[in-house]
Amino acid sequence: MVTNVLLTGVGGQGIITAGSVLSQACRLAGWRVKKSEVHGMSQRGGSVNSYVRFTPDGDVASPLIPEGAAHIMLAFEPLEGLRQIRETAPDATVLVEERRIVPVTVSLGGVGYPDDVLERLQDSGRAVTVVPATATALELGEARAANTVLLGGLSTLLELPWPAWERALRGTLKPRAVEVNLRAFEAGRELMGAG
Repeated sequence: MVTNVLLTGVGGQGIITAGSVLSQACRLAGWRVKKSEVHGMSQRGGSVNSYVRFTPDGDVASPLIPEGAAHIMLAFEPLEGLRQIRETAPDATVLVEERRIVPVTVSLGGVGYPDDVLERLQDSGRAVTVVPATATALELGEARAANTVLLGGLSTLLELPWPAWERALRGTLKPRAVEVNLRAFEAGRELMGAG
């Protein structure tokens, strides 16, 4: 069976990097994997999506996830998660960062950031877990490791072996960022009740 993972958020959150780590971990485990991404206006804080599809056996026909077929969504920003919820299956698992990033359209006025985004996600019928990824990364001294905290949480939902994750992190990240990101990955696992 092919597993579909959607990573969504805004530019600058490390979504493309997280998708690369996930796809590389799949490859290192010997799985078939395809990845695609949509950058949009990512350099200006716009929406970014990364699609990763993989299977330990069989084949992956396309890198694109059919609408309503994502099994897992990592929402790096709550409102982006709510915007993309229709892309997930009704029984999907959603890991959502609790920290809000106010879009430019809200900053300019005229529209507001809804107060009930997390509640609406939880009311979607999906299995939603709110993850304090940025707060956890800040405790480790590196806010940019929030994406790796979410990857650590994701790892508890998949059967990818630890050596594949570790090699993917070491091979994808800059050498100076590896150690803090390994700690962030473990912290994400702990937030999900694994160790």
